[in-house]
Amino acid sequence: MLNVIKVTLICQYISRKKQVALVTMNTYIFERIRQRRRELNVTQDRVAKAVGVSRVSVTKWENGNAKPDGENLQRLAKVLSCTPDWLLYGGQTPQKPDDSKLYLLPSANLRRLPVITWAQAGKWDGKSPIADIGKVESWIETMSNASENAFMMRVIGDSMTNPQGIPTIPEGAIILVEPDYGSREELNGKIVVIHLEGSKDPTVKKFLIDGPNIYLKALNPAFRVIEIEGNFTIKGKVIKIIQDLE
Repeated sequence: MLNVIKVTLICQYISRKKQVALVTMNTYIFERIRQRRRELNVTQDRVAKAVGVSRVSVTKWENGNAKPDGENLQRLAKVLSCTPDWLLYGGQTPQKPDDSKLYLLPSANLRRLPVITWAQAGKWDGKSPIADIGKVESWIETMSNASENAFMMRVIGDSMTNPQGIPTIPEGAIILVEPDYGSREELNGKIVVIHLEGSKDPTVKKFLIDGPNIYLKALNPAFRVIEIEGNFTIKGKVIKIIQDLE
């Protein structure tokens, strides 16, 4: 009789374990993302900065309106100290790691920014999250206090190559563009990414205001100064240049 009771209790225990495992397996990816983030006691904003997306994207991941994939899935798993497979399919919940083993979330100054094309910059409305712009050329981690929608671009052409030295932006250099630049007057004498009405793509030039007139000046003296006569959209101010030394 005692053996029968023991077997019964063991079977009940195994059954409960299977039910728990089944519940875990049947949860959705957005529930696991939210659950894991809360277990680690980190905010959506910190996760977003670590992964290199907007906070809106993390919110969408956690409410089921979107799913992380590719590189974002890999980085999210690292940030949440779990595996991509667990996020996708569930299973046994990962143990909460020791503080010494926690993935170090970047500080507010370490940013992972998208390198977008000139065509993408031209189509961007300046309001929607830049991280949701679509497939980008690459992502670059850099120390910066830029705003959430800051982005990077690879310079094409030599109009901003200054043969006299600094400042210079040679072809192939990466520029960091800050779309939160303040007023137009504050841009006088600054280097900007600007889209002229009727032009296919934006361009990068020095922005000059002279009374009622506005000019665009290249750093390369071989290129003429352009007087702006039509409408234009300033995509942002260039605040950093990254280039190879070789």
